[in-house]
Amino acid sequence: MPKKRKKGLLPAGALIFLLVVVALIVILIVLLAIDCSGNSRRSIPDATLVPTEIPATPSPTPTPSPVPTPEVSPTPASSPTPTPGPGAYAVTSIFSGAEPSNLGVLSAVVADGVQVESYSRSEKIFMGTSDTYFALDGVATFRGNNYRDGGAWGTIPNNPNELEIVWANHIGQLAGWGGVGWTGQCALVRWPEDTRAIMNLYAEKQQKADLIEVIYAAMDGNIYFLDLEDGTPTRDPIRVGAPIKGSVSVDPRGYPLLYCGQGIYEIDGKTVPVGTRIFSLIDQSLLYFLDGHDQFSLRKWYAFDASPLVDAQTDTLIQVGENAILYLVKLNTQYDPEGGTISVDPVVDRYVFTSDISDKPGMENSIAVYNQYGYFADNSGLLQCVNLNTLTCEWAFNVQDDTDASCVLEEEGENCVALYTACQIDHRGSRGDVYLRKLDALTGEEKWSVGIPAKTGGDENGGGAFATPAVGKGSLSQLVYFHIARTTDEPGSGTIYALDKQTGDLVWKRDLKYYGWSSPTCLYSEDGKGYVLVGSGSGQLRILDGLTGELLADADLESNIEGSPAVFGDMLVVGTRGKYIVGVKIKGGSV
Repeated sequence: MPKKRKKGLLPAGALIFLLVVVALIVILIVLLAIDCSGNSRRSIPDATLVPTEIPATPSPTPTPSPVPTPEVSPTPASSPTPTPGPGAYAVTSIFSGAEPSNLGVLSAVVADGVQVESYSRSEKIFMGTSDTYFALDGVATFRGNNYRDGGAWGTIPNNPNELEIVWANHIGQLAGWGGVGWTGQCALVRWPEDTRAIMNLYAEKQQKADLIEVIYAAMDGNIYFLDLEDGTPTRDPIRVGAPIKGSVSVDPRGYPLLYCGQGIYEIDGKTVPVGTRIFSLIDQSLLYFLDGHDQFSLRKWYAFDASPLVDAQTDTLIQVGENAILYLVKLNTQYDPEGGTISVDPVVDRYVFTSDISDKPGMENSIAVYNQYGYFADNSGLLQCVNLNTLTCEWAFNVQDDTDASCVLEEEGENCVALYTACQIDHRGSRGDVYLRKLDALTGEEKWSVGIPAKTGGDENGGGAFATPAVGKGSLSQLVYFHIARTTDEPGSGTIYALDKQTGDLVWKRDLKYYGWSSPTCLYSEDGKGYVLVGSGSGQLRILDGLTGELLADADLESNIEGSPAVFGDMLVVGTRGKYIVGVKIKGGSV
């Protein structure tokens, strides 16, 4: 009599067959998970990105298997991959106090939508010095360039003694957000004749030989295009439909491309798309939308206040967002000036991170780049140096509070690059010290730190450093300038400090009587003397002697100057929260 089979068990033959099938399926899955370069890859569904531990001493030049490059049509007359030139110094050793492991920094890389265990760009980024960033005359991005050390082009008259308001254009508001906000700097561009000829400029502006175009994003959801000389429109505005607090960027190659982040994404209680947009400046069409609502984000806050950079040699957009992602976007730009067309076909790589201090790791400041290294601080106070060619953290530093001000870089000599940064008062309560710092950008070592007592306001306007520092050059080469909000118990107080670059010692300070978030800008006259231009929450725009802090000229714009001025020769442009974009002439005279 045959034995009864136990209920639920398979015959031995069937069981063996099932095991073979399962084994084949497992083998197939493993094979599919191995890409052609040998990198182990896996798709990551929403919110399951797994940062990998960073070694205690990261290698400055790792040699992992390369990530496959998608097949794209080459850009006409593309430049060869650059190599580091003289002065392109590299991270060779890390200061022990700046080891990423000290702060528990973990990171992951998503290459073209897939998480990879290792990453190496086939086209290496080696960005040049700040004075080589923009191929045209003007100011291309927030603070001008990849070092974030500018904001002005050309020289101003000798002995500046007057700020004359030449024109003022009224703009609107959207969902309660009006005028120009923080960081709110325009781009200023002198377009070549052949580029103007293919743009949708108004006919009289297209034919204007010396047109300098003002491109300003505002919180009423529009990007305005104006003539620097008289403030008249050069073409219709681009209507984004959501408030923009940050600063636009123009392509540094002189290509007719505009890049613009968006900081607000709730309009009348409704959520609208938020991200960084790329527009054609031939016909103002939207070419690409980098969505801040990113499935790989470890922080669910999606705004972009940052102003991106573009590495001209590798055709790569570099951007950071409040979603705590550093983006490298291979644009694959196709530009045909004769045919009057331009297009992009982006491939997006991401650097995502966490740390022991990063509960809210999103970035509001704009990334600064030296050689192949990107520098940014986040809302939690984590300052990082990230190798853009390997997307690994070289060093990290805790600046102790939220940092919205961008880092500023300066080459000081052989194998010596300075980084200046300042934090605000946020996570530590209603008052405390704002730390103004100088670090070695190549090692992460702190060179000096100065604590400035400050407080938050009784309203939503915070205290500390929202303004990006300004580094002096030429006659001001020994000084660095910090604009700090709410430095005393007086309502709305603000102060600008001039510190010695080598020691951090105070050289001079000036009480501005009212708080300000506007970034100071260094100006230089034809005779080589240096000055500091700074706006205030009171509406006062001032020019100070850069060596002494003496007030030389001022103008009342009648409303909070939250944005940062940009300067072209003897003309400056800045927006206010009072819903005006203002053009101001800098006048000089005899001593």
